[in-house]
Amino acid sequence: MTLLLTKISLEQNPCLLDEAINVIYQDSNFLRSSYPLFDQWFTQKVLPGIYSGERTLLIEKRASLAVAYLILKHTSTEKKLCTLRVRPNYESKGLGVRLFQTAFELLETERPLLSVSEPAVPKFERIFKYFAFAQEAAYKGRYIPMINEFAYNGLLDHLPLGPETFGFPTHSAPFGTSQTADIPALNA
Repeated sequence: MTLLLTKISLEQNPCLLDEAINVIYQDSNFLRSSYPLFDQWFTQKVLPGIYSGERTLLIEKRASLAVAYLILKHTSTEKKLCTLRVRPNYESKGLGVRLFQTAFELLETERPLLSVSEPAVPKFERIFKYFAFAQEAAYKGRYIPMINEFAYNGLLDHLPLGPETFGFPTHSAPFGTSQTADIPALNA
């Protein structure tokens, strides 16, 4: 079963947001280890983007268990696969390939912009070769200090991505704590 969170689906069923937040919260430690400012990005960019129609969150489920998800950005100037996560028990079963193909359909391109941190590159090398993705740039310290972030199929914007980008001090609270717990109020 697939849950698709878009502006329209949330207008029709606002309860989908609670499920999405729970899925992301379950993986928040993993997501923060890859992107330390994930919490701020999710609450300040992704959720408002879903409500504006510029982002989509897709959750792939097996029975009642979320096994994978995608976060996509689709604006007039950018088609980006922001996040793709397959949970460990479901890796190496073809789900990642299917999610990439779903992203291509939703983004209406087979060459979406995406980036991967240097430590994660080996995990994605095979799938990037399969889809003939082209590495186009490396950004030192883009998301993680002293770690290269590699862009594929395009270039990342040149905005600094420190905490000030999100209006947060460097000591902001982690996802799921009091500073971010009011997320459902965004639909007001």
